[in-house]
Amino acid sequence: MELLTNKQENRLMAATLFAFFVSGASSVLLGNLMPYLREAYGFSYAQQGLLLSLPSWGNVAAIFLTGYLPTFIGRRKTVLLTAVWMCAAYAVFTTGFGGTALLGAACLMTGIARGGNNNFCNTMMSMLPGKKSAIGYNLLHGAFAMGAVISPLALIACTGAKAGGWRMMTAGIVLLCLVQLTVYVRMRLPEERISKSIKSVDRSFLKNRSFWLGAMILFFYISAEYAIVNWLVTYFKDTGILSDRVSQLMSSLLWVVMFIGRMIGAVLVGRVHRKHILLADGVGMLCFFLLVFFSRSELPIFIGIMGVGLFMATIYTSAMVLGTESIRGNDLGVSTMTLIGSTGGIITPAVVGLVAERAGIQTGMGVVVAVTVMLLAVIILSIRTGYESE
Repeated sequence: MELLTNKQENRLMAATLFAFFVSGASSVLLGNLMPYLREAYGFSYAQQGLLLSLPSWGNVAAIFLTGYLPTFIGRRKTVLLTAVWMCAAYAVFTTGFGGTALLGAACLMTGIARGGNNNFCNTMMSMLPGKKSAIGYNLLHGAFAMGAVISPLALIACTGAKAGGWRMMTAGIVLLCLVQLTVYVRMRLPEERISKSIKSVDRSFLKNRSFWLGAMILFFYISAEYAIVNWLVTYFKDTGILSDRVSQLMSSLLWVVMFIGRMIGAVLVGRVHRKHILLADGVGMLCFFLLVFFSRSELPIFIGIMGVGLFMATIYTSAMVLGTESIRGNDLGVSTMTLIGSTGGIITPAVVGLVAERAGIQTGMGVVVAVTVMLLAVIILSIRTGYESE
């Protein structure tokens, strides 16, 4: 990163934050769209779970590819190649062209775009020096949360304006993705070496304990996050606990609080030890999700959602910072860590759907409780073994 001046580093950070904002707006919206897509296409809970797992499969494919492709064609061409898929996916949602099969392909493409963008943006933040990198991670995922806040609110506005208004929202995402592509074309990147040899890829991070601890936290965190984000609206709506509009508002509230939490996390960098933040996050997320899970009225659910969002906010960034020293500036290292985490995003939404199909949506969401317990267990393990030298 020494090839960029401080001003250039700040411009790179700003461009990366915008790109991740767009990624948040486009990626998270899929879960909110599912009730409308299910009504339009008539698929079951199990099929919905499968569709929700497809973005994670695309995410895994993109993360794997973007770990190696920069070695051959460079980072800019790699991220442009993957980002095009988000435009294509939302064009399918907007037009309704091609039926259920193409809908599945579009869900897969959103994952390809998210995976490529995620790897690129996290790699850029890992290359920032010292404290700026830790702050950058929190701001980065704060930008993602901001996009995730705005898109459900915009969806509410669009669906309230006219029947089928959700397609207006998907058209807006297409336009936003085109702006994101323009930013990728224009942003200045750190100089990189394109060797065109797979043997030149650095794999030393695989021997680092902090890498594996961070990856384990990501696995269970992303498992819980994907299930909560993608099933929350369906759960509230189908159980009759909340109306459609209030369910969408609760989804936005979750991301509002996550955004606030990530901004708080950026302020706390260097002031509070990461292990204390992680432990509080794990305990708090479990307790408040249990409140959401067992509540049947708006007020306790509102409090529970706020708590879940606040304590979820910095788990991802803490896990990435834990592994940063072993993966700094390493495309394959960042992609492998994210790949391990994203595997949870493949498994859990599908499992929730399968359990919901057989035993009801309430039991299906019980899977998330079990995953959150496992997350807390891994956080405790990382605190006991991963911070000995700090």
